[in-house]
Amino acid sequence: MLKQVVNKKDVRLEVVKWLTNAKELGLTQGLTVMPKKVYYKHVAKSRYAVDGKVYRHLTKDELERANARLIHLINKLVLKNAYKRDGKKLVVVGSIEGDNSSCINLHTHFLLQKPDSYTTEQFHEQVIKAIDLTGEFEMSNPNYRADKDSEDKMNRYKVEEITEGWSGYITKKIDNLELNRLYFY
Repeated sequence: MLKQVVNKKDVRLEVVKWLTNAKELGLTQGLTVMPKKVYYKHVAKSRYAVDGKVYRHLTKDELERANARLIHLINKLVLKNAYKRDGKKLVVVGSIEGDNSSCINLHTHFLLQKPDSYTTEQFHEQVIKAIDLTGEFEMSNPNYRADKDSEDKMNRYKVEEITEGWSGYITKKIDNLELNRLYFY
């Protein structure tokens, strides 16, 4: 039993080390997405539920399905017919962070491979289009106040070219959690 625990910890550390070299692996783009809340139930109107609707956060299983759909759409938009016809796919690593029982809402960080045929701006446009098409992720921040918040808080997603510390940032919880929060697409 002790040997299994030691081996599991070693595997986790190896994965974290491997992901810190993301640029060498061709994973040059980072994406963070926040899922939308979904309708839960109807209640009498009150100051907490003005329209009488109560929303809940997605569960981890629902977020996994939404992530798979998002990656499917990104592949379709970026690789076009090669995705359907030849089965080509972008290399994508995802990490779910947060928990419904804690203060951190569930959200996903992705490391994405950008094809050489795309400029960074063109690739970002396709990714944003895919986020919008899924309908399962927030595009804009409902709590954004133009007079008080900075522009980077306006959207509930972030697409960027990664820096060295970014892949370490998305794997920061991997040491504490099981590897079941890490996905390879």
